[in-house]
Amino acid sequence: MHPTPRPYNGIATQRAAILARLAKGPATGAQLQAECSAPDPTARIHELRTEGHAIDTHWTDQANPDGSVNRVALYVLRVKDDRQLELIPSA
Repeated sequence: MHPTPRPYNGIATQRAAILARLAKGPATGAQLQAECSAPDPTARIHELRTEGHAIDTHWTDQANPDGSVNRVALYVLRVKDDRQLELIPSA
């Protein structure tokens, strides 16, 4: 008996998942990594920008449990018209 093969989480799938997630609102790299199963969301963001998607980076401070603060990127998808959201491939 052979186990059922798991779906491959390729780069195109990761990009689609990130684009769909950003269409819902801003997200940090850590959020994209966890929610979109994207080990390197920064690379996927770069690729999406190369494809023509308008994704802005805003820097924000994020508190750690020990009280220290990290500066993290917050990615924001700029959409001029909500009708464009239907053009995003589903993840």
